[in-house]
Amino acid sequence: MPPSARSRADRGKGLRGVLGRAGWNLADQAVSSATNLLLSVLAARALSVDGFGAFSVAFTIYSFLIAGGRAMISRPLAVRYAAAAPERYRAAAQSATGATVLLGVASGLVVAGAGLFFLGGPLGTSLLWMGALMPGLLLQDMWRMVFITEGRPRAAFVNDSVWGVVQVGLVAAFIALDRQSAATLLLAWGGAAFLVALLGIRQFRGRPKLRTSLRWVAEQRDLLKYYLASFIAIMGASQITLLLIAGLGSPADVGALRAAQVVLGPLNLMTYALQAFAIPEIARRRPRGRRGLQVATALSGVLLLASIVWGAAAVALPERVGAFLLGDTWTSAEDVLPATLVGVVASAVAFGANTLLVALGYAKETFRINAMLAPGFFLFGLTGLELGGAAGAALGLSLAQVVVTPALWWRAVVLMRRETRDPGARPVGEQSQEGRTGALDPA
Repeated sequence: MPPSARSRADRGKGLRGVLGRAGWNLADQAVSSATNLLLSVLAARALSVDGFGAFSVAFTIYSFLIAGGRAMISRPLAVRYAAAAPERYRAAAQSATGATVLLGVASGLVVAGAGLFFLGGPLGTSLLWMGALMPGLLLQDMWRMVFITEGRPRAAFVNDSVWGVVQVGLVAAFIALDRQSAATLLLAWGGAAFLVALLGIRQFRGRPKLRTSLRWVAEQRDLLKYYLASFIAIMGASQITLLLIAGLGSPADVGALRAAQVVLGPLNLMTYALQAFAIPEIARRRPRGRRGLQVATALSGVLLLASIVWGAAAVALPERVGAFLLGDTWTSAEDVLPATLVGVVASAVAFGANTLLVALGYAKETFRINAMLAPGFFLFGLTGLELGGAAGAALGLSLAQVVVTPALWWRAVVLMRRETRDPGARPVGEQSQEGRTGALDPA
C-alpha cells in the first residue's frame, strides 16, 4: 500500500470521508452483484440444462471458498490492521494476499481432482477448469477486500468494474462465435479474474508474499479459529438443513425458499456492502462504551429501514409482476416470503451488534452466540416443515435468527459497559497485537 494512499484514507476520517467511502463501497458491491447476476442470466440462456447445472455447481464452489477465504484471511486483516501504520499494513496485506494464493492453489487442486471423477461430461470439464482458475478468482476478491480495508473502496470499484467488462465481453464473444459451453464461460469468467488480479497488484504497487503468508496466518490463529469455526457451523448447518428439508419434504420446498431469497437478494447486497465498509471503519476508530452502542444502533437502523421498505414492497408485489420476474416459481416464493422476511428483519436488528463485536475483536463472544444458529436451524426449521410445509420451514429458519438477535445485543451492552468501567480490558483481537514481529514487520 503506497503511503500516499494511506495518508489520503487517514485524512478522510471526517463525515464527508466516511460517506464517500460508504458510497464507493456500495457502488462496488452493486457492480459485483450485478455482474454475477448478468453472468448467470447469460449462462442460463446460452447453455443446456446439463451445462447450466455444471456451471452452477462450479459457481457454488466458488461462492463457498470466497466466504471461507474472507473468514480466514480478509476478516483478520480488517479487524487487526485497519488502523495499522502504512508499513505494517502493507506487510500484512502482502502476506494475506499470499495466503489467498496458497488457498487458491490448494483448493484448486482438490476441485480439479474431483473433476477427474466426472470426466466425459460438462461437470468434469467445468471442475477441471475451475480448479485451474481458483487462485486468480480468490486473489481478485482478496484485492477488493484489501482496498476496502485500507480505506480505498474506489480502487475496489475500479477493479470489479474492469473484471465485469472483461468477463461479460468474453462471454458475449463466445456466444457470438457459437462456442458457448460451461467450460468456455467459466474460462471467460475466471480468466478475466486472473487478469484483474494482476491489475490489483499494480493498483496496490506490491505483490503477494508467499514466503511470509503461512507465518502471518499462524499469527492470526487467536481470531481465525473462531471465525473459521463460526463459518463452518453456520454454513454447514444451513446447507444440511436445506438438504434435510428436501429429503423430508420435497425439492420444491427448497426451491420456494431459494426463490424467496432471490426476491430479497438486494438486501443481501446491502448487508455485504455495509459490513465490508463498517468492519474496517470501526476497527480504525475503535469506539467504546456508549459510543460503540450508538454506532451499532445506527448500523442496525439503516439496515432495518431498508429491510422494512424492500420487504413491504416485495410482499405487496402484484401477481403479474412477480410472475414476470420469476415465472412459475413466483407462486411458491409468494407463499414463504412473509415468513422469510421475519428472519431478514431479525438479522437487520442483530447486524449492528454483531458487526461492532466482530470489528472490535470479540471473536470468541460472537462465535459462541452465532453458533446457536446451527441447532436453531435444525430444530426450528425441521419442526416448521413438519407443521407447515415450506412456509413453516421458512418461519422456523427465521425464528432461529430471532432467538440469536437479543443474545447478540445483550452481549454487546455487557461488553461495552465493561469497557467503560475497565478501559484496560481488551478482547482477543487486541490482546496479541503488541510485540508481533516477523511477517507483520516491513522488510
